[in-house]
Amino acid sequence: MNMSFKLTLNTVLLGGALFASSSVFATDKELLDTLLKNGVLTKAQHEKLISQADKKAPKKTTKASGSILDMDWASRIKISGDMRVRYEDKHSDAKGVGESRQRIRARIALAVKINEDVDVGFRLVTTGGITTTNQDLEGGFVGKNVFFDRAFIDWHPSFAEGMHVIAGKIKQPWYGIKQGLIWDTDVNPEGLAVTYERDFAKAKFKTTAGYFIVEDGKNLAKKGENNGFSEDQKMFHAGISGEMKITDKVKGSLGFNAFIYDDAVGNDKKNLNTDAEIYSVAGKVDIKTGIIPIKVYGQYAVNVAAFDNTQNTAWLAGIGAKFKKFSLNYNYRDTQEYAVVDLFNDSDFGAGNTATRGHKIKLGYKISKNFFSSVSYYAAKEYGPNNVDNNEINILHVDFKAKF
Repeated sequence: MNMSFKLTLNTVLLGGALFASSSVFATDKELLDTLLKNGVLTKAQHEKLISQADKKAPKKTTKASGSILDMDWASRIKISGDMRVRYEDKHSDAKGVGESRQRIRARIALAVKINEDVDVGFRLVTTGGITTTNQDLEGGFVGKNVFFDRAFIDWHPSFAEGMHVIAGKIKQPWYGIKQGLIWDTDVNPEGLAVTYERDFAKAKFKTTAGYFIVEDGKNLAKKGENNGFSEDQKMFHAGISGEMKITDKVKGSLGFNAFIYDDAVGNDKKNLNTDAEIYSVAGKVDIKTGIIPIKVYGQYAVNVAAFDNTQNTAWLAGIGAKFKKFSLNYNYRDTQEYAVVDLFNDSDFGAGNTATRGHKIKLGYKISKNFFSSVSYYAAKEYGPNNVDNNEINILHVDFKAKF
């Protein structure tokens, strides 16, 4: 069905509905405005139907409660998402062989404004991993799994402007630079967060606090790790961050976060356990130059509760630039053995292992509106007592991504 036929059909159906009842003309205009905004109607079609509705509308009308043409809800719903196709090549010296695979990632999110004080949100994604939403294309033409990776209520009461109380499975509420030193960008914590923002002249400040369930007590009981089903493993968070416009061409941001676990956390890759009380500072500076905008960013983290305080820090430093449709990003990082919880850090760099250091470089290109391609290369080297010294883990990603 081509676009012109679809628009004609929509117009015919809409025209018939518009004049089926004289009690809904006011709402019909709201519907026509929404359809114009969403691209279903052309401007000429919109103006013609508005004119027809004005001519046929009675002088006194009342809005019909519950009318099927009452489209106020349409303006309160936002749908967004993206689709990515990836080729991945991975090689580890320790294994001595390479691995190539094709992967997809699909995400679709729905945000609904319930009233002036309450929003709800959901997001469906492929696969169901903690630190990935990729699904391997393994052949057989079988269907792929879909999961909710976000489902939450956001209460922002009008009597407390700038405050949000968010509960459920939520987007990371804390300040970060999205490079995965502590948190992979696919991690969505479960629990309760409170945020508060205030603007002061050229600066914006935000405070955050949260209570999150890392693992349910019944699962820990099955593993014999505690004495009761009610003893959930919890993480507490507190943070503060600020953004400031320094000059017309320079702006910066800085954030401090604390992540405190109430019990030892399992190390996913090496079957180790460590206490975790992680403090982090991160920041970035954006500079608008005459030709190439540049950003410089960095992060430092320390786990003060680690039982080995010689292996408890992590740091990252990077730079990015854009030129016309091209973008380039590079960073170097060093993550010691017990610096972060490797259940949650970047699953791509060093295959998610701690006690790794090395480089990441990404070249991107904007093919057309909302359609992008990129090539990323991760060169990580393992070290430390629980690793194969100098084992290199190199990963190549070739991505095509469309978003809406």
